[in-house]
Amino acid sequence: MKQFTLRGSADLYLGLLLLFISGVMYWYVSDLEIGTVRRMGTGFFPLVLIVILAGFGVILAVRGVLTKSVRVAPITLRPLLIILVSFVAFALLVDRVGLILAIFAQVAVAHFASDETKPAQSLLFGIVLALLSSGVFVGLLNMPVELLP
Repeated sequence: MKQFTLRGSADLYLGLLLLFISGVMYWYVSDLEIGTVRRMGTGFFPLVLIVILAGFGVILAVRGVLTKSVRVAPITLRPLLIILVSFVAFALLVDRVGLILAIFAQVAVAHFASDETKPAQSLLFGIVLALLSSGVFVGLLNMPVELLP
């Protein structure tokens, strides 16, 4: 599959990503009341986090432009697409076959994203992920999710 190579440093692209996320978050919480430091509104704390995240983004972007840092490795589309398909498989299956089988299906699809992954590793990961997810979402949080069909 095709590879894309980005020019520039990893810090520059991470800084730009953090700035983009900050912008999306600001747009999302812009309707909330900010208030003051003494009388905080519902949007005060998210806004503080957005400012901190944007600050990190600016620092990283400037650092990426001014210094020589790690170059970005080529991006291969195959793993990205397979992981995306694994999320879609989980979303389509979780209501039909239950949480445990949907997790196994997601892990099975995601297994093919890397040539280095061994089937035994994926099986073990699927078992651990299914047990932890069942325990947290159904056992602790009492979410109305079917475990099995």
